[in-house]
Amino acid sequence: MSDLAPKTYLMNLFFEGLEQCSPHRAIQKSLKCGDNNIKIKGTKYSVDKRPVYLFAVGKAAVPMYKQASSILGDHVVQSLVITSESEAAKSCKADEVIMASHPVPKGDSLQAGERAVAFMKSVPENAIVINLISGGTSSLLCLPSDAIPIEDLGRMFELLNHSGATIHDINTVRKHCSKIKGGQLLRYLKSNITLLDLVISDVPKDELSIVGSGPTVADASTYQDACHILLEYKLWNNMPKSIRAHIEKGMRSIAEETVKPGKDPIKVHQSEIISSARVLAQQIKNLATKEKLNVILAEEPFNNNVEMVAENIADIVLSDLGNKNDKSSLYIFWGESTVQVTGKGKGGRNQELALRGAYKIMGQENITWLSAGTDGIDGPTDAAGAVVNGRTIENALKNGLNPEYYLSNNDSYHFHQQMNTLLKPGPTGNNLMDVVLVFRETEKTEKNKVKV
Repeated sequence: MSDLAPKTYLMNLFFEGLEQCSPHRAIQKSLKCGDNNIKIKGTKYSVDKRPVYLFAVGKAAVPMYKQASSILGDHVVQSLVITSESEAAKSCKADEVIMASHPVPKGDSLQAGERAVAFMKSVPENAIVINLISGGTSSLLCLPSDAIPIEDLGRMFELLNHSGATIHDINTVRKHCSKIKGGQLLRYLKSNITLLDLVISDVPKDELSIVGSGPTVADASTYQDACHILLEYKLWNNMPKSIRAHIEKGMRSIAEETVKPGKDPIKVHQSEIISSARVLAQQIKNLATKEKLNVILAEEPFNNNVEMVAENIADIVLSDLGNKNDKSSLYIFWGESTVQVTGKGKGGRNQELALRGAYKIMGQENITWLSAGTDGIDGPTDAAGAVVNGRTIENALKNGLNPEYYLSNNDSYHFHQQMNTLLKPGPTGNNLMDVVLVFRETEKTEKNKVKV
């Protein structure tokens, strides 16, 4: 550590942690196959004379599929992969690979939804279906309810994404405008198959029913809940008429509800979270502890508006300034912040969190702050986030930049671009929410100063 600048050290920790929590490692640890048995976290299923169908969807779909396919070998008789990553898709040898849109669904997402339904319908009795689900599924896999055009569904996604709503609330609405979310994909499968879900979580509290809007997981929410959420965030009147009409039908029990807990039509069904931001945070802690740092790991994920998250993180870090400690400290936070978009700029929640964080640590030259999305893509940008320090705001002002302007216009990307503070790893093939790493040195040396 002593030979690395804090910025480089935090970036290395981020990338090393992601590698240790890669989708292929998660599958490798969770899925075993041998002696005509499949083993999922200790539970065995016979594959003797039983065909295996492999379905993967989400940002981590391709690496999850590749590892599962390698483990299962000739037991797999049919496979379908749905992803948003073009380069990954080119290297995927599944029977069918579909490229779909994210973060807003388009026609290709509708095609993906239709193909998923056809795939599930094709599964014969007594077969085994293994679903590999990761973040991004809500947009990549779409089959809107009757009378909702895909364009209206896309507009609904845009309004929700910019509203500042939590992912729990967003996906509650999404489920109730779909024929496959909220457990409804189960309706296209025969009841006597065996269904195994291996899920990489990108949501706070790792709720199975929220990841990807839970296409194969029962859902306790209702149309009334969806309506309440749209009213709460003042979105109801701006929603396309087809969305409002469908939700109103649901509240009058004319439209079919999502699959409710206890009503799962599949008799043998196991669902497991196999990786998450919590796992990543712990892995980063393990890596940092080897460097003999004082490591502080948040016990719970953050899931508030971006300003509140920045303030809470800064309060924890700055409250330790008076403590005498011979070791430098690393603070690890994880979760998902929310941003209400009112400006016309370019950015994502991690870039805005880093900019707000730079304000909170302004003047503290021994503090460096990294905020990043684990998928490598923050909002509609080519950055994962940004790395700032206690001098970032001061340097910006010296260079004639007004950070407040960029915040007010939701234009954090162009702020960081000019300050050379963007973090651009490219798509990581993973999706475990967001992480914030804050490094505080006890003794600042010229050797370790970060110039950002």
